[in-house]
Amino acid sequence: MCAVSLTKPVAVVALGGALGASARFLLSELWPGIWTVLLINVIGSLLLGYLAETVGPDRLWRLFLGVGVLGGFTTFSTFAVDAVREDAVTATLYVVATLIPALLAARLGMLVGHRHRLARKAAA
Repeated sequence: MCAVSLTKPVAVVALGGALGASARFLLSELWPGIWTVLLINVIGSLLLGYLAETVGPDRLWRLFLGVGVLGGFTTFSTFAVDAVREDAVTATLYVVATLIPALLAARLGMLVGHRHRLARKAAA
């Protein structure tokens, strides 16, 4: 793929990433702590699951929303650093309380998105 054909995808990912990271930053400033990061990651997983099932074939929308906005909003690196900074009990609770709900939220988002897509097809 040549550099010219990457210009628009890179731009939409950058714009989406700036929006998502800014939202995460603001939430973390308003409610500092590991539990805010947990909620951000679970909500982001739910939204990404929904997006995976509902956004059509438009590659730029997928890149903007999925890679950009939600990639910037959620944060595995902050989660990892927060976990290793905590005592063993809190870190274990934090990891379990993040990963299991995030996986379940992604699946729930996919199920809701799938049903929404089917309902739109039926109405059309």
